[in-house]
Amino acid sequence: ARAWAKSTTPSPYLQHFQSNHVAWDNNFSYTYSFLGGVMFAYPTKWVKPRIDFSFENRTHPIYVSASDWKPRQFDGNVQIITGDVGLDITTPWVNLENRVIIQHTTNDSVLPVPLAILQHRLYYHGTWFKALDAQIGVDLRYFTKYHAPVICPATGMFATQQETNVGNYPWMNVYANFYVRSIHLRFFFHYQHLSYWFQQKSTGYQLMPNYPSNRDVFRIGLAWHFYN
Repeated sequence: ARAWAKSTTPSPYLQHFQSNHVAWDNNFSYTYSFLGGVMFAYPTKWVKPRIDFSFENRTHPIYVSASDWKPRQFDGNVQIITGDVGLDITTPWVNLENRVIIQHTTNDSVLPVPLAILQHRLYYHGTWFKALDAQIGVDLRYFTKYHAPVICPATGMFATQQETNVGNYPWMNVYANFYVRSIHLRFFFHYQHLSYWFQQKSTGYQLMPNYPSNRDVFRIGLAWHFYN
């Protein structure tokens, strides 16, 4: 079990700012946060389950609005409820790692979060010819649609918005890592955003509004350490 409470003084940057495009002069009060949570885990040799539940309350949180790109202070409380479930399956050759996060916020315009986040990883690991360490696998990430914050170029701060949804799109990568112990040589093959192949008609591969991710990319890397 865990719990903490803290009081934070707003930074001078949020209180007073002047530039060619944006300016503000605020008198924000302290912000207060409280979090309580509990985690249950029962790891064994082959299976490692975990359940984590937390509740967080933020009083008078400060956020930036995309309507005028200026920070504001919410006069009230915002709660976030989070459930985090993990299940890892380990064998001498193959590992499967799973994580599912379910979240709920009481105010989407102040503190937006996706309802669900999924992270999965399946990989083989072993030693070939008693000298070559190999790891070959695939990983998948996904989150549901939500009003993700947008970047403000004038200040470099993230601002909340209620116009554009991002998410509901899978990101899949395939990789192979190799390490030659005797000569300290490491090389890898990485195919990023493999899901682009079967989602080419989708415009949803954005991590934040108006900033699409790169399409599929194949990378090769090599690192050789000349030391004993």
